[in-house]
Amino acid sequence: MRRVIWTVLAIVALTTITTARAAVVEEIPTTPLRRSLGAHLFFPRDGVTDPFTASFVASSSGVATGSATGPTFDLNGNPVNVEDYKILSYSQLFTGQWGIAEFWALRLRVLGSVYTGTNAPGVVGVGVNGLVRGSVGTTFGFQLSHNLRLGAVIDVAWGPSVAISILDSIRQSISEGSVQTPVLNTYSTTVTPTLSLAWTITRGWGALFNASYANGVVEVNQGTSDTDMALFQAAVEVDLRELGSIPLGIGLDYSAGYSLGRTRFRRYVAGVGLFYTGRPGLTVGLDLGYRRAPLGSRDIFVSSFSGVFSLRYTFD
Repeated sequence: MRRVIWTVLAIVALTTITTARAAVVEEIPTTPLRRSLGAHLFFPRDGVTDPFTASFVASSSGVATGSATGPTFDLNGNPVNVEDYKILSYSQLFTGQWGIAEFWALRLRVLGSVYTGTNAPGVVGVGVNGLVRGSVGTTFGFQLSHNLRLGAVIDVAWGPSVAISILDSIRQSISEGSVQTPVLNTYSTTVTPTLSLAWTITRGWGALFNASYANGVVEVNQGTSDTDMALFQAAVEVDLRELGSIPLGIGLDYSAGYSLGRTRFRRYVAGVGLFYTGRPGLTVGLDLGYRRAPLGSRDIFVSSFSGVFSLRYTFD
């Protein structure tokens, strides 16, 4: 009787272990996710280009506050003093990408943004500005080894901008000898090809390196102007879930842009991101950044701090 009992217990234990192992196997995807590279699953970040071709939909909302030093003018348009401009901006971005094949994806973006001065010099010097941008893009990505992936990324963005500037209106009115409208309409087109490299350093750790060239053409007052810029970006990330049990991803990035045209300027951006990584297909996070860049076409350089909340769902 005792031998029969032990035999039954052994069969039950063996059945339980086999079922548990089968459940674990079922949780493992039959094919690896497209954002996985070696032992690391990269999490997406707005503002950091990557060579992956996963299909996704995403929404991002951002607020930034900044300051700049700019001139004030008399009624003849001559600079008389230097003041601090205070600026506030809000932006909303919607993105969708379709991974047609393992090596190819198509992308669509829609961006809306508005910024304005928040103190008296800022309102006069910066005014109120709004823009809308549509963008189409494509990514071609190829895996070089088990932990390296190289991609060619091309984005084309276009759309109108509207600026209400009291200062420009006064200066033009004096120059023309008649009252001029404070509303200025422009239209811009920007083409940005990027070479992107993803590297899985080890389990839980990844890095991205990007080199881009941006050519922008602005149409204003029946004339055109263009801007050329070279951009370099590096980013590193760690997923604590892959190293233990905390579903938290941390990313750091830095980029520098250098103008190549007649107008000389530099642009610097540094950021840190915190993301929930508990579900491989869901990305919820907050990006915090510091940016120093020219303000539109004005010879004014703004130092700003921003926060961007992003929500993304990846299908494969």
